[in-house]
Amino acid sequence: MIEMPDKRKSVFISTPFCECSLRKLEAIKLKNYFSLNNFELATSYADADYHLCISCSVTKINVNYHLDYFKEVQKAPGELIVMGCLPGTNQEDLETVFTGKKIVTKNINEIDRYFPDFRIKFHQVPDVYFYDIGAFHMFTELNLNKSAWGLLLKYGLSKTFFRQYNRQHQIHEFLKANQKYNTTDPCFFKISSGCANNCAYCNIREAIGKIKSKSIDNLVEEYSGLLKQGYRNFHIVAEDICSYGLDIKSSLSELLKALSDTDKGYTVKWALNGVNPNWLVKNYKELSPLFNSKIWEIMIAVESGSDRIIELMNRHYKIKEVENALVALRKINTGLRINGLFIIGFPSETEEDFGATLSFLQKVNFDDVIFSDYSEFENRASAKIFPKVSEEIILERKSRAKKILQSLKTPNY
Repeated sequence: MIEMPDKRKSVFISTPFCECSLRKLEAIKLKNYFSLNNFELATSYADADYHLCISCSVTKINVNYHLDYFKEVQKAPGELIVMGCLPGTNQEDLETVFTGKKIVTKNINEIDRYFPDFRIKFHQVPDVYFYDIGAFHMFTELNLNKSAWGLLLKYGLSKTFFRQYNRQHQIHEFLKANQKYNTTDPCFFKISSGCANNCAYCNIREAIGKIKSKSIDNLVEEYSGLLKQGYRNFHIVAEDICSYGLDIKSSLSELLKALSDTDKGYTVKWALNGVNPNWLVKNYKELSPLFNSKIWEIMIAVESGSDRIIELMNRHYKIKEVENALVALRKINTGLRINGLFIIGFPSETEEDFGATLSFLQKVNFDDVIFSDYSEFENRASAKIFPKVSEEIILERKSRAKKILQSLKTPNY
């Protein structure tokens, strides 16, 4: 009688309602971890022996979505393991629907504890730089097949038209210089983990832990290897990108200069994800050559146009200085893509405060703007700030902001 081999165990790894590139990279690394240890990768949690869900708790909407999700997926026969930020930020809420195994983001290496027989440990699995991003593309809003006339029809004779036209020219030159190389796949280059800031509203700082930076030497080696593989389109990422190096007596500016020295002879482009305005104000002049030649996209968390609200948020910059920096960067690189993040309805936000945000949006021509409704978490400092702004007022203010951006032909979400 022929003995049949034991059926391989299977795992399903999900990142529902999570847009964080870092968590998505972790999901790919986890898939590699299980594959290297002879697990099958299931295509559905319903068919898996284990379901690893990487959660997000950055807003109340994310938290509530995941709580409902966990209620549903536990009906499947496999074992659920909850990972990501939610176990480290909303544990009491999580316990009401799930009492099983959990791993917080900052302790991800503890996955080995649940799979002690694995020959290859999680920290031994190489870092990953790519994930399935679907329709995402660094060159959002751009199409090389679109003529100047097509851009004019879309944007009119506006600042946006000239910016898009100049950026399209830059992309054409970039692609021309890299015809033999990979310019379409964004390479997500992680430089650190954790956060060194203490924003009054933040609900994930405890889950991601203190700042832990990779050494410049190690990052230069990684970067050099990716260049040799033909990659030219880099997104430099971290939970708190601008605090890079604080734990190793270095800085983001020092790292960027080291990477720039490494890629001499190559034509590359960088996007900086999650720029802190305070860092930008202090460093943009020094780094102007990089903004002119390599950095052509930044995501900046301005959050509010009101100095009073910014101070209450425990963020350390003056809005006029941020405006001056962004306007100067537009002059340094006419094709620079600037994406902004804003919170609407922070406690005690008055009509005057919100008016300052609207004024800022009109002065700085963003390429994309993402609005977030303020989320209240009882254990955060902002919960003690009064008065609160009602959901109705938040909705009305967001509607006004969107109308202004629509008149400027600026995409917003």
